[in-house]
Formats: sequence, structure tokens, C-alpha cells
Amino acid sequence: MKKFLAVLGILFLAFCGFIVYDTYFKDKIPVLTMEEELVNVDNLYIYGTHLNIEGSYSFTDTPELVLYNGEFISYKLNNLEGKFNVSELVNDGIYLDEIPTGDYYLFLRTTYTKDEEEKYKYYSLKNNSEYQTTTYYTMSSYDKKIVIDNEESYPTMMMHVSDNNDDNVYDIVIDPGHGGMDGGASKNGYKETDFTLDIANKLKAKLTDYGFTVKLTHEEGQLSSNDRLEEYGVHGRAVIPREVNAKYMFSIHLNSNNSAYVSGLEVYTAKNINYDFAKLLVNNITTKSGLGYSNNKVNKVFNSIYTRNFTENDIKSSLEGYEKNNLEAYDITTNSNYYYIIRETGGIVTGAYVDDRNASIIANPYVNSNVGTETYLLELGYLSNQSNLNNMINNMNKYVDGIADSIKTLYKTSK
Repeated sequence: MKKFLAVLGILFLAFCGFIVYDTYFKDKIPVLTMEEELVNVDNLYIYGTHLNIEGSYSFTDTPELVLYNGEFISYKLNNLEGKFNVSELVNDGIYLDEIPTGDYYLFLRTTYTKDEEEKYKYYSLKNNSEYQTTTYYTMSSYDKKIVIDNEESYPTMMMHVSDNNDDNVYDIVIDPGHGGMDGGASKNGYKETDFTLDIANKLKAKLTDYGFTVKLTHEEGQLSSNDRLEEYGVHGRAVIPREVNAKYMFSIHLNSNNSAYVSGLEVYTAKNINYDFAKLLVNNITTKSGLGYSNNKVNKVFNSIYTRNFTENDIKSSLEGYEKNNLEAYDITTNSNYYYIIRETGGIVTGAYVDDRNASIIANPYVNSNVGTETYLLELGYLSNQSNLNNMINNMNKYVDGIADSIKTLYKTSK
């Protein structure tokens, strides 16, 4: 009997020990020894699916960025004279969707050798930016929510990756150009809205079949010929992508010119991007639809790819317009994209500027957002060119295939 009680006591103590371990020690991770010097983070932003962090340090060794939760995920940095960033390109950097679920401390880490053994120094990140909390939602296939904030014990920045339980989150927004009282460009008996909503609906259907969650900025029958869809404000055309936490937006248009000679596809983008996806779009659309490259050379970056920011002359002209209409001028800079659908959906990354300083103009509530939707404005040929027009009339589904297959390829590549 005594032996039985002794065994029972040992089992009980072992059980208690397991409970203590499981409760207090199992999920604890080893604490790293931090250097006294702090790394200053001056800015962080997300464009599309990628995070960039910019900052400065004063030590001499070349650092890397690490995410730490007992194990390490490391990222190379661009370093120059004590300044660093994850990428020079706004739609590049840390691909957020592939980070596993968990809580991560963020550090800069340097390497040195002591007694022929590789050692590390760790530096905490001090967030000096105005963005103390940043929230991002992954593509729906991953279905995660990521919150970047600060932690007090080290102290340093943290990244919390969890399952997403929030509603109203979409992968992609499609904007059928114009609508309602605004028919868009008009030539040869057709206007843009004769095509844009139809293309958008077909594209939404195909992308939905591919597994994406898709929202349109406006639906069939939503706008009468007397209605106008607001650009900004609640549910505004350039606001919807951020309202639904979309990663990508595609604005569908057709072009027009006084000359019937001008023709071809034009894809407009933000500045300082990795253009690989834009090139894929151009290749797929032209190959599948038969529409050629545009012969327009203004603001051209690559074949059929264009990037236009405000120039000093553009800014001067805008300022004169505001003064003429007794409006206070916005803070337009050469970092501001010329096209509002790209500029205002990208927040600080694309130089959004439509704030609430003019009472007669509805503000963009996300004008200062550091999370931006990666937006592409597609001009699918010229109504003023009869060959382009006929091609659109006869081959619309092929344009849709080209766009949808590009997005599907991008998604697979990222994943």
C-alpha cells in the first residue's frame, strides 16, 4: 500500500510539473541580449502585399532585419551610410502573406567572429514614425491578419500574425472606368462605358473562379444617367479599395485621341515599383487579344507601360486652378501620381493629397494611410482607332483572359 501511495505521489508531482511547464515555460522563448544602442525607424509602409521599413543606425557593421519568435526569419537590407531600407522599390520588400502565424520581435542583427565562432549582436527598433500601429490583411487564401506595433520589455517593434476573423476583406477591387452621367471618352459612335462595366463583370467572374475575392467600385444598375459616383468620401471610387483592405486594384478604361493614328495598350502604374507584373500584364493582354503596344511615347517606361507623376509645371498649373476657384491648394509634390485612382488608393506611397482643407471637396479619409492598394490603370486601346475598336468589340473575352491570367500568375509566384 505504501509503495502504491508513493508511486501515486510521484505521478501527481509529475503531472503538476507538466502543468507548470505547459502554462509558464512551454511557449516562452529565450530572451536575447540587446545592445544599448537603438535603431531608429523613420518610416514603414505597405504597398500591395509587401512591407518596407526605413531607418538609420550609427554602428559600423552591416545589419540584417530579423523576425524572432524562438527561431529567426531574416531579410537582407539596403544599407548606405547608416541608412537602411528593405527595398528601394515600393511594391517590394517583406512579402507579408508567407510569414507563419505567431508573434515576432523585430531586430536588426549584425554578425561577428569570436574565438573562431560566429556571434551576433541584436539592436532594438525604436519606431519614430507616426504609424505606431499598422494593420494588414493577407490574400484570402492565407486568411491572416497582421498587426505591427511596439513591445515594451525589450523594447522593440513587434509583428503579430494571426488568423483573420474580420469581415469586409477583399483581395482585388476592379474599377469599371466612368459610369452614370460620365460616359468617359467618346469616338466612332462608342463611349468607354459601353465596354468598361462589361469587362469588369467578366473579369470579376473569372477571378472569382480562380479563388480570389473581388469587389467592383460600382455594379450594374447602380448608377443612372443622372448619377455620379463620388471619387472620395465614404464608398468613394478611390476609397473603396482601402475600405475593403484590398491588395490590388485594376481600373478599366479605353482611350481616345484626336489622331486616329495613335493606338495600342497602355498600363499606368505608380513610381518606383518593380515592373515585372506590369510587364506580365502587357505581355498577356497583347498576346491573347492581339492588341499591339501603344505608339504613345509620353511618360513611357517600357513597351505599353507608363508612369506619370506631377511635374513642376503640372503643380504650377494646379495651383493656378485652385486660386482661380478660391480653393486652398493641396500639398502636391513630384511624388504625387498624376492619376487620382492610383494616387489616392496608395496613400503616402503614391503621394495622396486630397485632405479636408476645402469644405466644398470631399476628402479622402485614407490620404495619410501607410497601407496602400497596388493599383494599375488599364487603357485597353483607343476608341479613336478603328482597328483597336473593332478588336475590342470582337475579342473582349480575350482581354479579360489576359488580365485574369496575369493576376493568377502573380498570385502563384508570390505564394
